[in-house]
Amino acid sequence: MTWKSSCFCNSVTELELLIVSLFLLLQKINNSSNKIQVRDLQLVTREAIGHMKEGEEEKTKTYSALIWTNKAIQKKDIDFLNDVKDLKIDQKTPLRVLHRRPLAVRTRIIHSMETRYVDEHHFRLYLKTQAGTYIKEFVHGDFGRTKPNIGSLMNVTADILELDVESVDVDWPPALDD
Repeated sequence: MTWKSSCFCNSVTELELLIVSLFLLLQKINNSSNKIQVRDLQLVTREAIGHMKEGEEEKTKTYSALIWTNKAIQKKDIDFLNDVKDLKIDQKTPLRVLHRRPLAVRTRIIHSMETRYVDEHHFRLYLKTQAGTYIKEFVHGDFGRTKPNIGSLMNVTADILELDVESVDVDWPPALDD
């Protein structure tokens, strides 16, 4: 593995110890569970962190959500969502975060959706979205504060029962050579 560093170590020995410590930490995390894996654990500069924050709008996230609808649905009622691409939505700051975020309208993009029928009141929704999209509010509409939303697209009352982040897609940190 090639290690890059710009740390403030006083000697090569300190740097070597730090690199070994990072590698041991990576191994410990990866050996502790089969549910998560860490790669490219490394020291980064403040400049690199700033670069990552600048690119937040370009990040995408992939989610899996279990959706409930008040009206009975059939598979054909959700199939059209599979064809929706790059849907622009407007989201007012959600009520649940309004106490800590400024009131604003943010335009976000739902890059793609995929559905899986579960039963007459439930379906699984897989979404790839622009980072910063409020998923819960995209599903239920937040009293009309997110437009369009799953409820308005389907002409139902919809709510989210489960939400899992499947991936955060960002090309950072830089890959380390093996």
